[in-house]
Amino acid sequence: MNQTILSGHLTADIETRKVGEHHLSKFTLACNEGERVVFLPVQSWNMPHLSEYLSKGSKVLVSGSLKQDQWETDAGEKRSRILLTAYKVEFLTPLAESSTMQPASKTQTAKRPAPRPRYRASA
Repeated sequence: MNQTILSGHLTADIETRKVGEHHLSKFTLACNEGERVVFLPVQSWNMPHLSEYLSKGSKVLVSGSLKQDQWETDAGEKRSRILLTAYKVEFLTPLAESSTMQPASKTQTAKRPAPRPRYRASA
């Protein structure tokens, strides 16, 4: 069984795009591991609403599975990375903190919709 649960902060706003009939959201999670910080790329499918409620600095709890991507560069170098494919994202940032954060996108107004505490987004 491949199940991972991590908590951390978003390092940047979420990038969402449509891939065929589905929505792909990508973000990087910064997780404290003692005195160091681990940065892990995360992708979630069919959760386009995440970018409406989360932005850089938001604290989340992510459940999903780890996957290793492998590819070759144009120069022929082999590359790989581990990423987390999320199937559940819980919002952990309290409402008072989220109101002082930057809007998730330039098109949103400074007063964004109030996030639902402990909301679980499922694929």
